[in-house]
Amino acid sequence: MQDLLGNLIGQFREYTKALSPVKRNSLLASVLVGSVGISIVVAMVSGTHYKPLFTNVASDQLPLIVEKLQKRNVPFDLQDDGKTITVPEELLHATQMAIMAELGNTKVGNTGLEMFAKQDFGVTSYAQRINYQRALQGELMRSINTLTAIKQSKVLLAIPPKKTFLEESGEPTASVVVELNAGKTLTEEQVKGITYLVAASVEKLVPEKVTVVDSRGKVLSKQYSAEGVVSAELLDLKKKVEAEFEESIESMLSRVVGTGKVIAKVNATLNPRHTSSVEELVDADSSAVRSQQSEEELLDGARNNPAGIPGARANLPGAEDQGQVGFRQNVRREIKTLNYSVPKTVKRIREAAGDLERVTVAVLVDGVMTNVTNEKGDQVQQWQERSAADLVKYENIVKNAIGFNASRGDSVKIENIQFEKEDFKEAEELLTNLERRQLLRSLLKWSLLGFALAMFFFIVVRPFMRWVTDSFQDTVEDMLPRTIEELEDLQSVDNTLPGMSGALPVLEEAIDPNKAESELLKERIVTLMGEDVEKSTAAMNLWLSRRDL
Repeated sequence: MQDLLGNLIGQFREYTKALSPVKRNSLLASVLVGSVGISIVVAMVSGTHYKPLFTNVASDQLPLIVEKLQKRNVPFDLQDDGKTITVPEELLHATQMAIMAELGNTKVGNTGLEMFAKQDFGVTSYAQRINYQRALQGELMRSINTLTAIKQSKVLLAIPPKKTFLEESGEPTASVVVELNAGKTLTEEQVKGITYLVAASVEKLVPEKVTVVDSRGKVLSKQYSAEGVVSAELLDLKKKVEAEFEESIESMLSRVVGTGKVIAKVNATLNPRHTSSVEELVDADSSAVRSQQSEEELLDGARNNPAGIPGARANLPGAEDQGQVGFRQNVRREIKTLNYSVPKTVKRIREAAGDLERVTVAVLVDGVMTNVTNEKGDQVQQWQERSAADLVKYENIVKNAIGFNASRGDSVKIENIQFEKEDFKEAEELLTNLERRQLLRSLLKWSLLGFALAMFFFIVVRPFMRWVTDSFQDTVEDMLPRTIEELEDLQSVDNTLPGMSGALPVLEEAIDPNKAESELLKERIVTLMGEDVEKSTAAMNLWLSRRDL
C-alpha cells in the first residue's frame, strides 16, 4: 500500500514538474475552487437547520427569553429585528416545552396577567388601572392568536374609569386588528366568536361595541341593533330550514331518478313575531256549592215617645201637657251566604319567533333516456318524459318529507323537464392546451439548461482539461521507446520512469531483434483488441475469411 501511494505521489510530482507555470497555477486554482465548492455543498447539506421558537416577541420579554436560552446553553439566532427567535431543529420541542413551563404560557410575545406576579409598593391607582388594561389586552391577544387562521392580532380597549353612583360612567369599547395567514380567511361565525370573546372578557362591554378589522383595514364585524340581530338570526334559521328540506328531498328522489337528475328548491316562511298572552277559561256548567253560611237576627221591643209641640214652646208657661204616645217595634233579619266552586283554567302562552308558517317546494325532475332505432337502423338515445303516475308518487314523497299541511297554505310543484348536459369539451381542450404548453415550456427549459451545460463542458471544461494535460501527454509520448535500441536502453536503467515498469514489455538479456519486433507488434495488437472489442472482432473475422480464401 505504501509503495502504491509512493508511486502515485511520484507520478504527480513528475506531472506537475512537466507543466508550465501558467498551467500549474491554473490547475491549483481549479483544485482550490473545487474544494471551496465541495465545502460549501457539504456545509449546506450537513449544516444546522434553525426553526422559529417564538415569533412576535415583545421587546420587554426578549431579554428574559435570551437569558433562559443562555442558561440552558441552547444556540439561538435572532431574526426580524429581534421579533423572531430561532433554535436548532433538533432542540426545538425540548426548548419550547422548557420555556413554556417556566413562563407559563404557550404564546410568548404579549404581556399578560403575569405582570401582577410582582407587586411594587407606591403604585398609584391610575397606574394600576393602566397595567390591568394592558394585561387584559395581552391575554385577549394570546387567546385570539390561538386561532389557526390568525397570524397575529392587536387588541385595544377603551375602558372608562368608574365613577360614583351620582355620576354616569361611559360605556367601554374595544377594537381588534387581526393579520391572517397567507391563503386564510375568517368566516362570519369566527368573527362573531372573536367579538363575543372580547365582549365577555371586559366588564359591561356589549358585542355591539366591539369592532374587528383586518390588516388591510376592512371591517369584518357587523353592527346590528337589537331588532337587526333578531332579523339576522331568523334569516340564518330560514336558510338552515330550507337547506335541510332541499337535502332531504334530493337525497330521496336521487335514489329513484338517479344522481344529478333532480333539483329541489324550498321557500320557508317563518313567524317573525314574539307573542305573549294570558288565557283564562271558566266552566260555569261544572259549578258546585263549596260552602254555605246562614245568619238570622230577631229583635222584639216597645217604648213611649212624648207627644205635643216639639221645641222650646212646650216649656213656656201655660203650655198644656200633651202626654205620651206608646208603640211596639219588632225587627227580624236573616242573612244567607252560598259559596260556589267554579272550574277555571289560566294559560300563559308565549310563542317565540321562528315557527314555520308556510312551505312552498319546487322540484325539477329529468326524464328517461331510452334506446330507439332510427331510420338508418342505428341505436340512438332519445329523451322520454316520465309518466303522470310517477310524478304523483314523487309529489306524495315530497309532501311527506316536508310535513305538508294544506291549512297553512303549503304547496308542492313537480315538473318533468329535460336537463341540458353541460359541455366540458371546450374547457377540456383549454386545459389540455394549457398542460401541453406547460409541458413544452418545461421541456424547453430543461433542454436549454442541458444544452447550456453541454456547451459549457465542451467549450470551457474540456478545452481547459486538454490544455492542462496537453504537456503531460507530450511528455509521455516522448518518453515511450520508438525503437528496439531505445527499449533496451530504457530497460537497462532502473527507476527511470516511476510507475512505467509495468507498462513496458520485459526483454530478455539475449534477444533476437526480429523476435523483439514481433513481441512489440503482438503487444500492440493485444492493446488495440482490448480497447475496442467490436473492431478487433470484425478485423479478426475479416482476416480469417481472407486466410481461408
